[in-house]
Parts: sequence; structure tokens; C-alpha cells
Amino acid sequence: MSGTSSLNVEIDRSTGTFNVLIDYHIDAYIDPETSEYFGDTSWMADISLAGGGSVGGGSGFGAESDLAYLGLGLLSGNFVLSFSAMNTFSADSIAATWNVFSVFDATTPQTVAGSAIDDIIIGGDGDDMLRGLDGADLIDAGAGDDIVDGGAGDDRLNGLDGDDILIGGAGDDTFTVDSVGDIVIERAGQGYDRVIALASTILADNVEELTLYGLGAMNGTGNAGNNRIFGSDGANVLTGGDGDDILNGNGGDDVLRGGQGADELAGRDNGTALGDTATYSDSAVGIVANLATGLGSGGAAQGDTYIEVENIDGSQGNDDLTGSTGANILRGLGGNDVLRGGAGGDTLDGGAGIDTASYYTSAAGVSVNLATGAGSGGTAQGDVLTGIEALSGSQGNDSLTGDAGANTLQGWNGSDVLTGGIGKDTLTGGAGADRFAYGGAAESTVGADADRITDFSHAQGDRIDLSAIDASTALAGNQAFSFIGTGLYTGVAGQLRYAVNGGVTTIAGDVNGDKVSDFHIQLTGSVALLATDFIL
Repeated sequence: MSGTSSLNVEIDRSTGTFNVLIDYHIDAYIDPETSEYFGDTSWMADISLAGGGSVGGGSGFGAESDLAYLGLGLLSGNFVLSFSAMNTFSADSIAATWNVFSVFDATTPQTVAGSAIDDIIIGGDGDDMLRGLDGADLIDAGAGDDIVDGGAGDDRLNGLDGDDILIGGAGDDTFTVDSVGDIVIERAGQGYDRVIALASTILADNVEELTLYGLGAMNGTGNAGNNRIFGSDGANVLTGGDGDDILNGNGGDDVLRGGQGADELAGRDNGTALGDTATYSDSAVGIVANLATGLGSGGAAQGDTYIEVENIDGSQGNDDLTGSTGANILRGLGGNDVLRGGAGGDTLDGGAGIDTASYYTSAAGVSVNLATGAGSGGTAQGDVLTGIEALSGSQGNDSLTGDAGANTLQGWNGSDVLTGGIGKDTLTGGAGADRFAYGGAAESTVGADADRITDFSHAQGDRIDLSAIDASTALAGNQAFSFIGTGLYTGVAGQLRYAVNGGVTTIAGDVNGDKVSDFHIQLTGSVALLATDFIL
């Protein structure tokens, strides 16, 4: 490959020297005769000057890059610069022409206007006014609080140091923002525009794309349009706004907030084991989000898709959140939520409201204890639960245990063991021979706050396990109850009876022989109980 590039350098001073850095682009090349690829390689340049100019410093093309950089030391005068690569291939020659305007060493404010062709304008240390006019311009503003106006054409505007105002104009413009004080201005319908940000940035109106650059934690926020937002290698918070947005976290543990619209939330590579999070925490309406299918619906999740996202933060409404086969963190936040971790050691955090951890899709039985916050077996293996009030079991034989609050436990299929613990609990065994277990008389109080078993069934072989309750406080050890059917207490400790009233069957026990019930357990429906229905 060989060729020349001419640069018409116009210096706005009659004397002095100026530093200029030219960023010259050469695409990767494949030799049509040998099919050899040239691009990620090292090039050398043969630079010559005409018109009385001089050059100092080194020159050459960067290794392992498709961008060629000519480092032109100190320039003076007006001249034409030409170069050719020492390597020659069977390719078309290349040629380009720019006007170069430099006030690089100026410390006072400067005003520079470009031309109708492609310009390179380099500002100084002052508060400069730099205008590209027509053409595809490259403007580096330098230090100071500058105003940079690209004009028409596909421009690249870089404010560099200071709080700068960058104005795009017509064309597909690229803005580089390195300060939170930089302001980007773009009019509607003026092309597809991009911001490359080295600091946290809110995308200006009428700009379509934002890319965060660097290793540090920073945030990127879109506008009301359809945005593409790309994170950096650090931990980012990416917020889409109201349009149909694409959020790509790249490296780091990122938080992706699509907002309204049908959004694509892609976490990509993670920084740690915590993973990337799709969040709907600012949505008042409940959502459905499923990391296994990669689909969302309802509220701000309507039409959303998930790619390589590990965690979900729900809304302030009633959410239905489902994990993938990996380790997920599901947070329900506000509302009455249903959390399905799936396979993998998941963290299920219900937040406020009455929240359910569901293992309904697990073929193998699970063991989940809300008092300890631990799960095992089936898809509960390795799960950690907090802020959960209800458990929904699997298709196998489950062991479901509540905490000191009011819990709802549902076994579904299989022969399940349900232990409500302290509090007003609702227990549903489902199909199979289920056991409803109690560890003490205080676990189901007398009256309206008694536990309720909703589906006790003789036919299925259900039993109520009272064997852990000491039936007589007057005797040492753990005494068994004596079932007296619907009879009345006779003043003997350890008597167990039941009564049916208004479609509710109430089981009562007297553990001290004072003829007063010390606990109640309620059954839905009128049930004629037998001693064999209990483990006494």
C-alpha cells in the first residue's frame, strides 16, 4: 500500500512553533494475492516536507492497531506534508486533504473558524471559540472552558480539559466528554450522534448513543429517545429513559435500568461473582421478569429482554421474578412478590410486603427454613432467603418451615412436612400424605390467631404431629396427648378434643388440667377427626 496525504497547515501566527498531533486512519487490509491480513501490525512512515517546513520528533504507525499516528514534533510555516508506507501491497493508493488550524500553545482565549473542507482544529489553554463549519472536522479544544461548534459534516469534537460546550450540527457527530461540566448540544434530525464519556454523563437531547470509557465506576443516563448505552470496564449504572433502549454493561458489576419502552438489557462480562442487575426499583407498577427465558412484561418491563443478566430488582408493586440456571439475586422490594430462583444457589430477598419463594417447578423435593433462611435439595440447594413470608413447595416431598411471623406454607404434590412455627400460619399440604408438625403449644394460640390447615384429608393420609408438645406440664419429660374426640375436658392434663362450628373444625388441647384450652388448631371444613389423624 502506498500513497500520499496532503495537509494544508494554516497557522494563525506569523512566528512561533506549534505542536500538532495528526490522527490518521488506515483500515485493516487483506492482500488479494496472498490473502495475508495486515492491520494489527507495525508500520513505518517515510515523512517528507515541502514548502520550507520543518519536523522534529518521531514518526511511525502504532503497533497492534488499525489507527496510524504521525507524531509531528514541532511544526512551523505553511507546507504540504506527504508520506508513504515502506511496505507496499497491491492496493489502491490513499489520499486525503485537511486544513490544520492550531493555537496549541496559546494561553489566552482564541477564536478559530475552519473551512468548507475537512479541518483539524486544535485549541489552546484559554477559553477558546472553535468552529468547524462544513466538512468532517476533528476539533480538540485543549484546556479551558471552550465552545466548540462542529457545523455541518460528520464531526469529532473533544472538549478535553475544562467545562466545555460542544455543538454538533448536521451530520453524524461524535462528542468526547471528560468532565461532568461538559454540555453537549444537538438539534433534532441532525444525524446519528454519539458521546464517548470519561465521566458520568446524562445524554443530551437528540443524541442517540453513549459509551462510557475507563476503569472507574461511572454512570450513564439516556434521554427520551431510543438510546444505545455502553458501559465501561468498571461498575456502571446505566439508565435508559423512556425510549426503546439498548443497555450494554460490558465489564464490571453493572446496574441496568431500562425505564419505559421495550429495552434490551445486556449485562455481558461481570466484575465479580455478584453479576449484573436489571432494576425496576423506581417503577410503581408490578412487573414479570424471567431470566431463564430472557423476557419481561408488565409495567416498565413490558417488552424488555435480558442477555447475560444475573440479578433482578423488582418494582414497588407486586412482582413475579424468575432466575436462570445460575446463581441469581432476586429482590422483590415493595409489594407482594413471587420469587423463583431456579437452579443454582440463589439469594431471594422479598423486601416489604408478603412475599413468596416458589419451588413449584422443582421435580425433586426441597427443604426450606424461613427461620434460618437456608434452603437445600432440588432447586433450593444453596438458596439464601430473607424477607420471605410464604413458601411454595415442589412436586416432590418437601420440608417447609416458617419463622416467628405469620407464614403461608403450601406443599403441593408429594408427602410434605409443614411446620409453621410461632405466629398465625396457614398450612396447605396439597396432594399426598402430608404431616403438619408442631414443636410447642405456643406455636398456635387460642382464638382468632390460631393456625389454619386448609386441606386436611383422611383419604390422603394427612396427619397432625403433636409429638413434640409436652401434653402435661405437671410431669417430667414429654407426655403424649389423650384424644377425647368431641368430649369435654375433665380436669386431666394432656386431653385433646375438637369441635365443629360454622364450617370450621377446631382442635384444642389442655396441658395443665385446668379445663381451659392452651392452644387451638383450626381446620377448614367440617372434619370428623379420629385418634389416628394425630401423632400424639
